[in-house]
Amino acid sequence: MRMPQRLRKALLAIGMTCALFAAPCTRAADADAVTLAIENAAVDDVSIALTDAIAEEGITAPSESHFGDMLARTAPELGHRADLYAEARIYTFCSAVVAAKLATESAHNIAHCPLSIAVYSLPADKGSVYLGYRRSVDSAGGRAADALLARIAARTAAQFQHAVSPATR
Repeated sequence: MRMPQRLRKALLAIGMTCALFAAPCTRAADADAVTLAIENAAVDDVSIALTDAIAEEGITAPSESHFGDMLARTAPELGHRADLYAEARIYTFCSAVVAAKLATESAHNIAHCPLSIAVYSLPADKGSVYLGYRRSVDSAGGRAADALLARIAARTAAQFQHAVSPATR
């Protein structure tokens, strides 16, 4: 059975991105998600490295959402486990250059800004911290967003280069 062309292209692009930045990554179950695992790190340290990497791109400091805390707090009312994450934060930010490219292509691309990168750890996976982000739309602006996200994630992971490994699902 042949692999669909779009999937082939996406996998090739991911492989090239991983090779380019020498930071192993895997595609998450969601075809639009990219995840990097950083071994022997703390969420606070990876979060600081991420905000530094965003600043190095000339982007204003990101907003921080305490996603894991929200899930833990709402677990009793919603009926899910409170310990889905040991810690989970989502950082959102916007590049004026990328936003302008996306908006120029289509006013409806407003939904693709701000960009976001998650930093999280799992209860059963002590010592590993993950970076995750969604790929953007298939357009020149989307590719610019993807390249920016990949650069920021790779720069963040490079701070822990001795400890980067492929994320597994």
